[in-house]
Amino acid sequence: MKDSLVLKTIQEKIKNLGSLPGCYLWKNEDGQVIYVGKALKLQSRVRSYLNPNQKDRKTRALYVELYDLDWIATSTEKEALLLEATLIKKYNPKFNVRLKDDKKYPFLCVSTSEDFPMVFLTRKVKDNGDRYFGPFTDVKAARDTLELIHRIFPIRKTKLKLPLAKPQRPCLNFHMGRCLGPCQGNITKETYAELVDEILNFLEGKKERLVTGLKTAMVQASEKLEYERAGFLKARIDKINQVREKQTVVSMDGGDEDILGISKRDDEGQMIILEVRGGRLEGKKSFPLTGLSFSDDEEVFTSFLRDYYLNATVLPSIVFLPPSAKGNYDVFVEAMTEKFGSSLKLKFPEMGPKKSLLRLAEKNADLSLTERILATKLRDQSVAIKELQEKLNLPVLPRTIECYDISHFQGSSPVASGVMFVDGKPYKAGYRHYKMRGYEGINDPGMIHEVIARRLSHLVNEEEPLPDLIVIDGGLTQLSRAAEAANALELGHIPMVGLAKKREEIYFPGEKYPYSFDIHSPMMRLLRNLRDEAHRFGVTFQRVQRKKKALKTILDDIEDIGASRRKGILSYFHTKKKVTDATREELKEVPGIGPVLAEKIYLSIQKLKKIEP
Repeated sequence: MKDSLVLKTIQEKIKNLGSLPGCYLWKNEDGQVIYVGKALKLQSRVRSYLNPNQKDRKTRALYVELYDLDWIATSTEKEALLLEATLIKKYNPKFNVRLKDDKKYPFLCVSTSEDFPMVFLTRKVKDNGDRYFGPFTDVKAARDTLELIHRIFPIRKTKLKLPLAKPQRPCLNFHMGRCLGPCQGNITKETYAELVDEILNFLEGKKERLVTGLKTAMVQASEKLEYERAGFLKARIDKINQVREKQTVVSMDGGDEDILGISKRDDEGQMIILEVRGGRLEGKKSFPLTGLSFSDDEEVFTSFLRDYYLNATVLPSIVFLPPSAKGNYDVFVEAMTEKFGSSLKLKFPEMGPKKSLLRLAEKNADLSLTERILATKLRDQSVAIKELQEKLNLPVLPRTIECYDISHFQGSSPVASGVMFVDGKPYKAGYRHYKMRGYEGINDPGMIHEVIARRLSHLVNEEEPLPDLIVIDGGLTQLSRAAEAANALELGHIPMVGLAKKREEIYFPGEKYPYSFDIHSPMMRLLRNLRDEAHRFGVTFQRVQRKKKALKTILDDIEDIGASRRKGILSYFHTKKKVTDATREELKEVPGIGPVLAEKIYLSIQKLKKIEP
């Protein structure tokens, strides 16, 4: 919240709300909608946000940015639920859970509004009497399903308005037995409708019922000596059974169920739906989510159930959710019942076969999220190096980038670190440490000059490839000294920049003032990753050096330990690490070290271990 005036203005608005149901929209100082919520009683719900001592993380973070309030009253809480989904899609608020890809997924449409329906893919769901199945999050899976239907069922594929005034010549699909030829006018609507019912059963997962019906029809055809039709039906049964054999039986009760699993990492997440139809696992759907940083499982699943199932065309009988998602879903279930005419059961199994399926869904979600994050990283890395070349005006694509940093502890134990990224990724074989000697106090520019001179001299002497870009962790002073080292070796043509810590600004050699770029861009993320990795690598090495020095100092400073005893301790344990890991009993075993001295050494070493590894 900005100030008391803002708070008073919002409180005055709240007074006018009353106890109406509806949606509220919180805005920031720029007028952007940052959160959309729904409530049975708007006034009391909105007022709850104005307590600065909020317990949950999300509301605390939201409170900081609140600046203005808007609302839309509705007649019922169910209407508010539907309006909430619309507003979230419209404004994409940062504090709301939402589907990451706000695009229209494809559906399979069976055009039952026509006399002779066909099956096709569409992204537009119309309220015209047609049957829709989906959405399909994987377009390839949708196309494969359509192809499978056309392979099993001889339904028409040509877009014609049937029946035709004049019969048309049969097409190739008719001659191949892949179409019943309604365009010729030699099949009745009733016979064709039987075929459409088979397709609907297939898409609804009622394959057991479908096969039973086809077998009955096959026997009847055979008894009537209609052997060609019987053979045709048998071929269809065989194709359907081939599909069923590839599907795993996961439920002995033969029901239609959805099993939901989620994986979350920071603000990103992945929701998986395992679809069980007729007791068989028929497939999965994967949905990327975002806006999860401040949301618990109940809120995440509430948002997803609303966005997905209220737009679904075919519903399971039961949806299984993880126990962590338990909450009040009454408004959602009521809205589903009103829309579809049947209730949707939500269950939260904590043990048994359904719990195992939940774990399977969560495992799939974790794999999908890992794959998505990796793909995003690879895409960002590619974009980042291209952006670097363009924004920094580099002569070549910076595929190999090196970054250098200086680390010390109050001027002592200084070290330099160099890390290498190739194609935007860390290349550990190119990492280097440098011990800095002969410096008194803090002298980062001098050390940077030395390490760049040593590194470039080595590359020239060994005839190794030069980097496409060198990044210095520091401002103009450090960068200038690094450039001096490169120029002295006649390597001033190597592109070099400095990355200042405070404002994430970039310095160029010979230019007094830095340049600012979008800190959220892939280019700046890559440069920060380089800088942070060089810092991490240097600090780790510097701490190791401090530990080694501290161990030597400790053994020197302990009374009654002279040079010979110190040498004896190191000789007995062979390595300094074994000395620091030694127990009291092990120290007592060292020749010339008694219980009292062993205790002194042990306690001194424990103090040493408090230095971060």
